[in-house]
Amino acid sequence: MDKMYSIELPGAPEILGETKPRIDALCPDGKLVGNMEGVNNLHDNFLRGMNEAGADAQCFGYRPLDANKVPGPYEWMTFKQVKETATSIGSGMTKLGAGVKARVGIFSGNCIEWSLVEHATYIYGQISVPMYDTLGTAAIRHIAEEAEISLITISPDKLAGFAQMWPELASVKAVVVFGKLPDTNIEVPSGARLVTLDDVIALGTQDGLAQLPKVPATPSDACTICYTSGTTGKPKGVVLSHMCFLSINNSGDLRMKHGMLPSLDNTDVHLSLLPLAHCLERAIHSLMTGRGTRIGFNQGDIRKIVDDIGALQPTVLIGVPRIFNRIHDQVWAQVNAKGGVASMLFNYAYGVKRSNLKYNVNHHWLWDRVVFKAVREKFGGRLRLVISGSAPISADVLDFLRVSLSTAVLEGYGLTETTGPSGVTCNGDMRAGSVGPPLGTCMYKLRSVPDMEYTVDDLPHPRGEIFVKGNSVFSEYYKQPELTAQTIDSEGWVATGDIGMFNECGNLVIIDRKKNMFKLAQGEYVTPERIETIYTNSPLIDQIYVHGDSLQSALVAVLVPNEEFLAREIAASHNLSHLAGKPHSELCTNKDVVEMMISVVDAWGRSNDLKGFEIPKNIFLESDPFSVENDILTPTLKVKRPIAKARYLQTIAQLYQQL
Repeated sequence: MDKMYSIELPGAPEILGETKPRIDALCPDGKLVGNMEGVNNLHDNFLRGMNEAGADAQCFGYRPLDANKVPGPYEWMTFKQVKETATSIGSGMTKLGAGVKARVGIFSGNCIEWSLVEHATYIYGQISVPMYDTLGTAAIRHIAEEAEISLITISPDKLAGFAQMWPELASVKAVVVFGKLPDTNIEVPSGARLVTLDDVIALGTQDGLAQLPKVPATPSDACTICYTSGTTGKPKGVVLSHMCFLSINNSGDLRMKHGMLPSLDNTDVHLSLLPLAHCLERAIHSLMTGRGTRIGFNQGDIRKIVDDIGALQPTVLIGVPRIFNRIHDQVWAQVNAKGGVASMLFNYAYGVKRSNLKYNVNHHWLWDRVVFKAVREKFGGRLRLVISGSAPISADVLDFLRVSLSTAVLEGYGLTETTGPSGVTCNGDMRAGSVGPPLGTCMYKLRSVPDMEYTVDDLPHPRGEIFVKGNSVFSEYYKQPELTAQTIDSEGWVATGDIGMFNECGNLVIIDRKKNMFKLAQGEYVTPERIETIYTNSPLIDQIYVHGDSLQSALVAVLVPNEEFLAREIAASHNLSHLAGKPHSELCTNKDVVEMMISVVDAWGRSNDLKGFEIPKNIFLESDPFSVENDILTPTLKVKRPIAKARYLQTIAQLYQQL
């Protein structure tokens, strides 16, 4: 009999059209997990980690640059130094007018200063408002105005752009720059101040006096407003409490206690890779800090991540499918390019280890040393825990990571509204396809969606829209009560818009998406995001926007091909080899190349069990990738569907005319 990873909530009533709520099978006495005793806020959480690791143990690491901008080895601040510096920053920000419950903006990429400011707000009761460093002017203005930010901390590269809108933001009375002030003149509005973080630290301990008294928060107090990047409309401010993060930490501890998550301590080190404005990375930082685990910051350039991995040799790595897909494709391309005995050996060893995953085994005494050691060393050779989150990851890529890294590789599921992760697969369960049971902090239930033919009475497993409730669920969308009421019902259940299924182990399986669903002319329902996820698992396809509506009987797509793999495919093609060496932009407009890619789209869709109406019948090849900069992607790399539709409106019309 399969092990059950979740159980029905004891005493839950039967409700027509719904499953009973399910909770983590590890929950003591069938009750959800809250904050740990004596840990009432995220500063307490930090102190707990300091107690576990030791005051002089390493806490935050960074790579200083020399005069030529070349990074050196990692240097570390101890827990004691972080505590003292964060206290000075919080005291200084308070003296600048950012008192208890004041909103403090953080507009920067990941860096040690980001986390120091974050911890300062925990000590002095302010509320942090992170902003993705890729956000445009309109989004920043909206966030600053709606949240009434009184003080904003900012990286030097963002200052000039922010300064242009500063006079229009009456609430922002102070701007704190990480590093030195620029040589160029910045117009400071009357009554406002422009200072450096060093100035704030000095102000916090002015004349050697003790810092201002700390302001302990309660578990229910808001600690942050996380603005979702939003695939439609303006960003929404998700209000999260200290309890939201603390209960996730306690859920992680519960999993570690039972061996369902690798146990972490100060010998471990996490490479901070995902944006800290992303709730998943914030939750991971909170968990790591409370365990005394070290956190190393990357240089801020995604192209130099390999160098950072080599310097840090992390034991923990949290990423998104796009990163892992690229690694998967590159390794297999290198294997296939070698050919001969080396390629045969890799494929044989891979097949042996992959077949063992069904027995929940991903180690092999021989192949780990002979074949897969090189892959592990690309990641520093010390990884103990890898988690993929933010979007679905394919079974092939998940299996690849488990086989080649020979370590715990887990998949998480959640929303900003659930403080990032609401569920994670369990250590030792190596069957791909599920996102595991809920964390101990929350519970799941399914509600039938008859229009999509998903019901809780389906066999062999119930299916329906996923709802989440618990201690890690947000309290409100800031200043948007109507939207809050649409998302959280009167009993505290959050509608996710995702369609799920509980499998035979009690794990949640994501099978579809309710949001952005549309109906084709013949009456068939289509969820484009699920189709797009399938296609981006192809090595030939980097990005895709799938379009359809009720006036059309077929789908079309705008597709960004992978430049490297497209060039290889063309060079190897008998009919297209004469195009080898042509510029990528020229290839994307070539009729024969488009026809080849239509065939690829058709074959890939059928091999992944897409129905005929779910396969795009015509495509446009875009040589310019979707990006945050051209406003087609959100900072979490999701397609902004209304923007993409508007951008390619004429192209889409032409694609339909050609059918």
